[in-house]
Amino acid sequence: MNDLFTADLLRTFEHRHSDGSWQTMEPSHHDPASHDPEAGWADGVVFVCRSCDEQVRVTHREADAPKP
Repeated sequence: MNDLFTADLLRTFEHRHSDGSWQTMEPSHHDPASHDPEAGWADGVVFVCRSCDEQVRVTHREADAPKP
């Protein structure tokens, strides 16, 4: 199993709205890869705010990418 797909089980992703409130981001199940998860592993996992539809994509860092 791809560890990006287990991220929703291990962590909670939230983002802050302009009013200061925090909203949980949930894995998106509206993309074609959601029916065939292995097909979308290279593209990462999209998380969506159900309140405002803001999206974030979580991917693997490239081996040669600088670390924060």
